Amino acid sequence: MAHKLKHLAILAILASPCGVADAGPPIPSHTIEGNSGMLITSTAYLTNPAEQGQVFGSPSFSATALFFAEKDFESFAVVENLWGPVEVGYAYERLGMGGWPDDAKAALGVTIDQHIGMHNLNLRYMAVQEGDFDCPWMPAVTLGTHLKWNESQTKLDQDVGGLLDYLGSDHSRGTEFTVVASETIAGVLPWPVMISAGLRNGDAIQTGLLGFAGERSTTFEGSVVAFLTENLAFGAEYREKPDLMNAFSIRGYDLVKPEKDWFMLVMALSINEAMAAGVYANFAGIDNRSEDNVYGVQLRYDF
Repeated sequence: MAHKLKHLAILAILASPCGVADAGPPIPSHTIEGNSGMLITSTAYLTNPAEQGQVFGSPSFSATALFFAEKDFESFAVVENLWGPVEVGYAYERLGMGGWPDDAKAALGVTIDQHIGMHNLNLRYMAVQEGDFDCPWMPAVTLGTHLKWNESQTKLDQDVGGLLDYLGSDHSRGTEFTVVASETIAGVLPWPVMISAGLRNGDAIQTGLLGFAGERSTTFEGSVVAFLTENLAFGAEYREKPDLMNAFSIRGYDLVKPEKDWFMLVMALSINEAMAAGVYANFAGIDNRSEDNVYGVQLRYDF
């Protein structure tokens, strides 16, 4: 059923003068933080909206793996739609620290854990449907609240003698607020194109993987997706980073590099209830290393 709805959605987009489709386009997938979107940015469209008169949409699960030069990252997410405009999602993120513990041992003489773990709980509401108010160019607009808990920040800060607190990471929990607008344009280019743009307000450092600053900042994020066929899509996304933590070097070791904006390219293929996406990303400074060439994959399944 979910596969048929995806196909019907893109046909509705192509046929409707207002670009309105209750079920949304064939993606979004899941962000690594556990809500509908691409991998690092949200979309206003929601995954598997409940049919009219129903409470629950089809739940979906995803697993994402990213491979850095030294580090590794995994995310496991589940997303559920309620009544159509409401979405709840959860994701657990794990960052393998690579050579950072060795650098910390050499520079500071301390021993730290080999990984960081973070929990994400998301609640989002589509406040405006695409084409609302009899406006052909009205985008869908979705508001979100995102609760985050870094289960490793407190112990990591203790292990490095309060260094994280000194540099600006003095909280293990944080809340982000997002607003994102999405519009699908058909009939202008050879393929339907989905454009999303949004704002994120929060105090997360490296999306929370290095804790939270207590000092809030508002950043921009956005994406462009071209639907090459009803099963295949190619997209690019950008996420501005607030850089709320001071950089730190000692004894020739860069233990904390400046936080820089993220870029990602995604190719996604859907087959029945499953979807696979291959990604290439530039994450710049992650902890102690510049990660300019990151590869990864996401697998998603709709129940």
